[in-house]
Amino acid sequence: MFQDKEFGDGVHFAYRFKPGGMFSGTEMSREVRGSWRVREDEMCWKWVRPAGAEECYQVQQDGPRVRLMLNGAEAWYGTLQKAP
Repeated sequence: MFQDKEFGDGVHFAYRFKPGGMFSGTEMSREVRGSWRVREDEMCWKWVRPAGAEECYQVQQDGPRVRLMLNGAEAWYGTLQKAP
């Protein structure tokens, strides 16, 4: 679902999910990058820049709109589209 796609909200963040499990992008005008993977029904990512622990989210999708849920609450909301 995420490979070769960009997940963003059009203002605050945009992340590109690359084949091979790496992602990169911007968040509030700062460069970010890390690794990602799918585990059962969750998408997990681990930030390298800035450094952070792995986080896993349940994914809810309605067309291009995607919600990443953590413990039943919305943690991220944006659209998923083909990466430019």
